Amino acid sequence: IANQLLTLANLQNSPITCEILKVSELFASVRQTLYGRLAGKEIQVDFQSKIETVTGDAPLLESLLINLIDNAIKACGKNGHITVLAAEEGDKKTLSVQDNGKGMTPEVLSQITEPFYRGERSRNRSDGGAGLGLAICKQIALSHAAELSFSSSPGEGTTAKVIFTT
Repeated sequence: IANQLLTLANLQNSPITCEILKVSELFASVRQTLYGRLAGKEIQVDFQSKIETVTGDAPLLESLLINLIDNAIKACGKNGHITVLAAEEGDKKTLSVQDNGKGMTPEVLSQITEPFYRGERSRNRSDGGAGLGLAICKQIALSHAAELSFSSSPGEGTTAKVIFTT
């Protein structure tokens, strides 16, 4: 928890260094990190890119995607499917993570980026985390002048989207 709190504080108080990143390289790094987490699970993760580049801090965007995908993995059961997409909507670039997991109610959805909030009270810290991951994701998005949004319906899955405004 201490490391996550330090990360959150640093993101709020330190500027980041942005550069043009190849989406294919970003996705390759994320895929490599997730390889072990997917072992033995019946979950398929597809990476799709309709754009070549995004502007940002590579380690922070990798961390953001890994956290969002990790949450999607936890939400999916057998035959789970997760799509990670880099695309352009209008004149804005986006990164999204969509799953076919259990989804969330509007009440949970409205609070998931609050520090220490855990949507499922039944999950303990060993498998459910401390409730800081999405707060960190939100701060990473803000540090990139981006918006982090979620859409979800119980039983229908969740989509997390990072919308770059610059």
